Amino acid sequence: MRDHFAFILKNTISTRMYVACVSVITCATNYIMEQAMVKEITLTRSLAPDDIVKGIYVMTLHRQYQLLMSKCSPLGDPEVVIVPVVLRPYDTDLPMRVVSVCLPYVVVENEKGKTEILDTRSHRVARVPKRFAQSALKPHIEKKGTPKCKCKKCKAKQR
Repeated sequence: MRDHFAFILKNTISTRMYVACVSVITCATNYIMEQAMVKEITLTRSLAPDDIVKGIYVMTLHRQYQLLMSKCSPLGDPEVVIVPVVLRPYDTDLPMRVVSVCLPYVVVENEKGKTEILDTRSHRVARVPKRFAQSALKPHIEKKGTPKCKCKKCKAKQR
């Protein structure tokens, strides 16, 4: 097929035919590149609370806090205003598996096997692929029979 395009390009007098052939080659190349990229890159998307189901892996995108601020007025009494503040986690949390859902609360299991409760009114979560979550959690999960501490005393106790 490549030889066919080369033959047309060499023997074409019309500029229109040349442009048409180049665009076909470019489109084919772009399509092949897009197909290769789709397999390598995955994106997380923010989840609505209704989309959270048992068994999926989630990570916290941001947390929303409400601060009480006083607003001074020269003419009257000071007012108290609630200001929403959105913060990203300082340290990126590891993926957590959803154990149970009772909106607005979600019970998740962390890497240590302990459960936490997230409030979806203040936590914005994103779903991550299972493969990504497992590869992120793998170094943090303790294998059965391996010591937590690597000192000589702990190793001697296990023998």
